[in-house]
Amino acid sequence: MDTNARHPVVVGVDGSANGQRAMHVAARQAARTQRPLVVVHAVGLTRMIDGVIDGEHVASHDHRPEIAREVIEWCSTLDGECNDVESLVLDGSPVDVLLRAATDLDASLIVVGRRGSGGRPELRLGSTAHQVIEHAHCPVLVVPADHTPHPDA
Repeated sequence: MDTNARHPVVVGVDGSANGQRAMHVAARQAARTQRPLVVVHAVGLTRMIDGVIDGEHVASHDHRPEIAREVIEWCSTLDGECNDVESLVLDGSPVDVLLRAATDLDASLIVVGRRGSGGRPELRLGSTAHQVIEHAHCPVLVVPADHTPHPDA
């Protein structure tokens, strides 16, 4: 896929529920604008537990093939929302990886999920989203967490 020529939508995923939500929002935006979707995961200081990446800080470079398979599995949940999807697993911090991928691919949009929970506005936004917004060369869409009550809750 020659994503660079088509200004893809780039989305960062981390295995969280809101990362999945951001990926689906990004897929719908890519389909609406007839652009490819590039799903990006940063390999750095994370850990996989039972197929889910959490925020625990341990080296994950030794698990690259397992992580790449997991990212492909996440993409399979798009189920036709977007027909032109590529996944990338890149070394570095989430902010650096997203900004580098967006720049290298000449992205039209970066999509990230909001994970923050602090009291100050930049902490409520989440550090990754905040830094991506500060340094991105293109528009950034921040997807808030889904606070809709579930029927069985």
